[in-house]
Amino acid sequence: MTSHYLDVAIGLSYTFLAVSLLCSATREAIASLFQTRAKVLLDGVLTLLHEQGGKPRLRGIVPSIKRFLRRDDGFGLARLGAHSLSAAVMTHPLITGMAQQGRMPSYIPSSIFARAFVSTLTTRYGKAQTAAILLANVGNEGLSRTLLAIMGEGPDDLAALENAVRIWYETVMERITGWYKRRSQFVLFCVGLFYACAMNIDALDLSQRLWRDDGASARLAQQGADSVAGGRMTPPPAAPAGAPPAAPLVKAMEVKKDVQAVQALPIGWPSPRFEGARGKSVGAFLAALAFALMGWIVTAFASSLGAPFWFDGIGWLLALRGTGAKPPAETAPVVIEAIKLPPLSGGKPSV
Repeated sequence: MTSHYLDVAIGLSYTFLAVSLLCSATREAIASLFQTRAKVLLDGVLTLLHEQGGKPRLRGIVPSIKRFLRRDDGFGLARLGAHSLSAAVMTHPLITGMAQQGRMPSYIPSSIFARAFVSTLTTRYGKAQTAAILLANVGNEGLSRTLLAIMGEGPDDLAALENAVRIWYETVMERITGWYKRRSQFVLFCVGLFYACAMNIDALDLSQRLWRDDGASARLAQQGADSVAGGRMTPPPAAPAGAPPAAPLVKAMEVKKDVQAVQALPIGWPSPRFEGARGKSVGAFLAALAFALMGWIVTAFASSLGAPFWFDGIGWLLALRGTGAKPPAETAPVVIEAIKLPPLSGGKPSV
């Protein structure tokens, strides 16, 4: 009986792992098409330069379509105004040179951003001035007080200002990375709900079918064990500190493998729930629909937890069952890129 419990748990975890990989591939494709990381990075720059009031001007469906079409005005920096320090810094050649035409960089090293910031100020107000005078000329009290507080009682030169900007940039971008992670989890939930409805990945119905059918649960559990042990469904390791984000491009072969892995599961249409309610009262159909919705929502929530969560869960369940521990991640090939969120700055990567 204990082994059957574990087989059902491994089978469900393997299903959620396969769906999570498919959802992650879809999320990365969406992020690449609409330049989501670059947009979040721009929001972070507005935050750290104390220009949050400009964020609503850059939102909307039309800007998203322009970014999708690779239009030069897709990010709407001109709408920030001619005196916007954020627009001036983000259009500096040091930053625009890091991206292709019609795009913005999704990753800016802190040293490059700090140098672009100081260069923008010296171009506007002259080089032969102290840091305090330059910041006073900007006319942004919040930014001036923040950077002067970071500089402390030390030197009041351009090198100290550049170092203060670098520290402030890394601090804010750590928070922005957390925002992006939470937003990505919401996107994963929405994508997972779409796939759950389209492919009828009903977690409640699947668990009942695996519990009633010992053979099916054992086969699915073995399939999950073989896939994880063979490294065929392994999320990549976290990027080292200071590394640029992994490319968000998803290869067609990798997506095809994820789709095939999901289609091989005991899921899909027609649904046994709705087949059983056919020809009965409207109440029976509504009850079947309600239970199906609950099962789809459970699947979507499970997919939002991410592939690394379910990969580690399968390894733990396999070790508990006594079939061996999970293989070391460094020996397994990578199937999907950028499952864990890369850092948006030169600081520590998100975990």
